[in-house]
Amino acid sequence: MKNRSLLLLLTMLIIAAFMLSACGGGATEEPAVEEPAVEEPAAEEPAVEEPAEEPTEEPMEEPTEEVAEEPTEEPVEEPMDEGPCAPATEGPLAGVDPRGQTVVWWHNHDEEARLEFLDKYTAEFNATNECGITVEHLEQGSYNDIRDKVNASIAAGELPASMVVGYQNDQAFYQLNDALVDLNDYINDPTWGLTAEELADFFPAYLEQSVHAAYGGQQLGFPPNRSMEGLIYNISWLKELGFDGTPPETPEELREMACAAAEANGDGTGGFIIDTGASTIAAWTFAFGGNILNDDGTSYVYNEPATVDSLTFLKELYDDGCAYLYTEGYPQPPFANREALFTTSSSSGIPYYLGAVEDVAAETGNPVDEFGFGAIPHTTPDPVQNIYGGDVMITKTTPEQQLAAWLWIKYYTQPEVQADWVRASNYFPTRAATEQYLGDYMTENPIWASAVNLLQYGIGEPQLISYQT
Repeated sequence: MKNRSLLLLLTMLIIAAFMLSACGGGATEEPAVEEPAVEEPAAEEPAVEEPAEEPTEEPMEEPTEEVAEEPTEEPVEEPMDEGPCAPATEGPLAGVDPRGQTVVWWHNHDEEARLEFLDKYTAEFNATNECGITVEHLEQGSYNDIRDKVNASIAAGELPASMVVGYQNDQAFYQLNDALVDLNDYINDPTWGLTAEELADFFPAYLEQSVHAAYGGQQLGFPPNRSMEGLIYNISWLKELGFDGTPPETPEELREMACAAAEANGDGTGGFIIDTGASTIAAWTFAFGGNILNDDGTSYVYNEPATVDSLTFLKELYDDGCAYLYTEGYPQPPFANREALFTTSSSSGIPYYLGAVEDVAAETGNPVDEFGFGAIPHTTPDPVQNIYGGDVMITKTTPEQQLAAWLWIKYYTQPEVQADWVRASNYFPTRAATEQYLGDYMTENPIWASAVNLLQYGIGEPQLISYQT
């Protein structure tokens, strides 16, 4: 019994010791083992995450995108605002950007020399203008052809080209449909317009021809050139007939000379070829001291004394056999063949007369007749010459195209360019400074030079829509 009790006590003591050992030992050993086990993976995870790609790629990509965007945007925006063709910040054309525009110009020039000029200078403008503007020039037939095409386009609700050529009465008609740009805004614009010096260089009368009082003083065209109606006369034949070779200044002097030539031929030719064109009728009216419009320019006065007297003079010349009508085209052939001592012509026709007399001389073996261009015989103290010409008009398309078209017109009417245009076309320039670039042209072309001397006596024809009719 005693041994059993002792054995039971020992057993209980051993169990208690194990239990104490388990509790006491856990407090000292387990944390020492577990803490490093927890800390080591915690230390390893950041070591793995720090070199990972995600945290390094995100900060690298963001600055790369920002750096790429900022330098590409700034160089593009700066020239847009500060370049030589940047939009103006003031004036009527503020904000209009002409860069990169393509404009089309309809014109009537079909002669080889004129087309060569236009090919050359549009190409030069396209290659050198800082705005990157492209000009395309298209020959569209005569003034009448262009008028018909423009009117058909307006009727169809569209405009055919950025620029067209036409007379002042064409401008008045087109503007009934608000089809043209008022060039006052362009001429006077502080950024894109003409300087005071440039504007003063244009002959005022030429600019004024396209200012339309009926449209509130709008400038509906710009003058690149002008022509003049004048008298073509055969100097060589005049001398052979006993005259001194100078042109007649008065109607009576013309009568005397024309009748002498008609008598010399004796076949109904030889005198004066009468032209019945509107510009010729206007020229004779001006030379007799009148006008074909009333004082305010709103209606015709063909029944006034100047028109009646001048046409009566021509009719009497015709009745007396000293003048006749030539209806087979331009009168250069009969003039060159001495079937006429006098004709009337545009100054731009001088080269055609020169070619005709040279052809006749080559065919006949005779010397080339010398001829001249003079004032229409007049009853006024000084000559009064009919000066006319087609303008370039800008049609209403977009503000950008309109400004691009104006920049071509500015280039085309520079004195240096005009001088080459004179050589190609035989037109008169519209700027005084052009003469200094013509070199020996006036000396080499004395007939044209004599016509230039008459420009100071010029006036213009009507702007009325009905004038074409």
